[in-house]
Amino acid sequence: MEDNTSSTDYYQILQCERTASAEELKKSYQRLVLLFHPDKKDEKDSDKLFLLIQKAWSVLRDPNSRRQYDAELTCQEHSELLIYETISLDQMQYDAVEDIYMYTCRCGGTYLLDRSDTMPAKVIIGCDECSFSIEVNS
Repeated sequence: MEDNTSSTDYYQILQCERTASAEELKKSYQRLVLLFHPDKKDEKDSDKLFLLIQKAWSVLRDPNSRRQYDAELTCQEHSELLIYETISLDQMQYDAVEDIYMYTCRCGGTYLLDRSDTMPAKVIIGCDECSFSIEVNS
């Protein structure tokens, strides 16, 4: 997955709390799309905002990408990452149906990594259940 959390909070874009249900996210997305659709606005900024709304929805509507995004946000919120382990990509289990790599955390949670053709040499992933992170070397 690309770095979605660098400067944009998708929950803020969709005007929802991080605890919002999938249905709440969907309703907010639909409302915002109607408000900022390029056909309804003449401003150039509305096109950019519309694309951000689309991107936020594409990440948050899928439970797996939302879990990974939430884990990345949590990692960003903590200035000191708790690196629990360093592993290689080969140690992760690949799920061909979801097209993601998975690794089980000691807490029982899961580290999720979207498969990418342009995988960086090293990536840090947060657990979807606790504050630990792992470093994955490809």
